[in-house]
Amino acid sequence: MGEAFRLAWSFVRIRHLALSLFLFPLVISVGLVLGQLVVTELLMQSFRLGQADGEARTSESNPVRLLLYGSGEERPPLTVCRWITAPGSPTIEVPPGGGCRPDRLDVALLVDDPATAATSEYENLFQGQIDRLHVCRSCSPDIVIKMDSSGKRTSHAKSAYGLAVLSLAFTVKGALKDNRSDYLKMLSGDIGTISFQLPESEGPIEFSKTNGAAPFTANVVPIVVIALWLSLRAHRKVLDYFARNDVLLPLVAATGKRPFYTAIWLLTALRVACFLAASLPILYFGLKDIGGEDVFKEIGTHKIATLLWLGALSSAVALSTIIGSIADLKHRQAFVNVIYRYIPIAVAMGGGLLWIATFLVPSATAGTLRLSLTAVPVVGLVPLFIAPITRVGVVVLMIHAVCSAALVVFILRSNARWFAAHLEEV
Repeated sequence: MGEAFRLAWSFVRIRHLALSLFLFPLVISVGLVLGQLVVTELLMQSFRLGQADGEARTSESNPVRLLLYGSGEERPPLTVCRWITAPGSPTIEVPPGGGCRPDRLDVALLVDDPATAATSEYENLFQGQIDRLHVCRSCSPDIVIKMDSSGKRTSHAKSAYGLAVLSLAFTVKGALKDNRSDYLKMLSGDIGTISFQLPESEGPIEFSKTNGAAPFTANVVPIVVIALWLSLRAHRKVLDYFARNDVLLPLVAATGKRPFYTAIWLLTALRVACFLAASLPILYFGLKDIGGEDVFKEIGTHKIATLLWLGALSSAVALSTIIGSIADLKHRQAFVNVIYRYIPIAVAMGGGLLWIATFLVPSATAGTLRLSLTAVPVVGLVPLFIAPITRVGVVVLMIHAVCSAALVVFILRSNARWFAAHLEEV
């Protein structure tokens, strides 16, 4: 290993190679980091303006209603179902009639006294959007709006269907088009804080300005992808530099195949380290400027999960990098090159699509399947990217990190043996 370090240091001292490896790509990459921060700021500004100015859909043929009910037209007049206590069982609630049986697409308003609670504001919100509004103490369709004694209101969705139903409240009806701003201000007070609970998550996902998980994840993942691109290009650039100057074979013969191959990966790691050293401070202060002090609050609350996510993400990206480097090394073998270059991408996309499809089946089994997909290297790359948002458990993150790291070690060793035996093909 000491010889590999000395060899890598010798490569760094080659001015032209060092410039091509470090200076120009890093300038471009840091520019991309600044660009993504600008995009994040613009998106958050548009979100705030959308709330203030009332940028909402009108209530004509609504695509969400089309997906939920099979028709985009407005629903029939809303039925308000005030639940009553069962005869002889004052602690058990029942619907007032057969037409008020709860359905997944209904909304429940949890109050202390269903018989006298005022519901006119919620009737206005959901009129034409849903079929039934349940007023009860304990009923639980997929969307529940709760009012506590202090007047604080929270909305909780138990499935993707419930989240879609809740989004219908943000549809501005025709008569209110000229007062959208007032309508959405009233809506924010009636709906309150929105949360979404996945059966496999360690806690609810909150949709609020103070939740910094989304901007944090949206900026960290591109940095990791850029690091992947830098490392992959560095690996090939070193080989091409010596091959173009017809010194690759003599250099490997003089230094040894294993030290030379290890030195290439050390240069790759150094390139990524330089990029991270330049980009992470920019990211930290940029996010702090965009989201304020609260932007890291959600991440700081779950330090262990965040560290494990970063470890799993690094292992997964390292695995992808090494698979991509094999495709570059075996570029003369067309079939093998295609397998290593495109099959992992197809597997990752297929795993992501399957993960998304499981939300159509709101059950604990679907949640278990999502966890299983996330734990598998390559297959679970897409859900791993957004794990801080979906609150994936630390055990799943640890399994993904360990499996990816084990595959990295295995592939590196086997690839080093191939590199030693097929140097003339590189």
